[in-house]
Amino acid sequence: MADAAADDPAHGTDADDGPGDPVCWLHRLCPECGAMPSEGDDGERCWRCGTPYGPGA
Repeated sequence: MADAAADDPAHGTDADDGPGDPVCWLHRLCPECGAMPSEGDDGERCWRCGTPYGPGA
C-alpha cells in the first residue's frame, strides 16, 4: 500500500523545503565535551569546557 501522506500536496515534499537548519549539527559540537554553541557564539573556545576551536586545536 502506498503512503497516502506522500501523495497529499498539503504535506509538501523535500523539494518544497526552503532554507533552514542543516541536516546534521555534529560538525558544530565541541570535540571534547559535546556542547552545542549558542546562536551567534563565534568564540575561539567552548563555552562549557574551554577547549579551543579550530584546526590547530
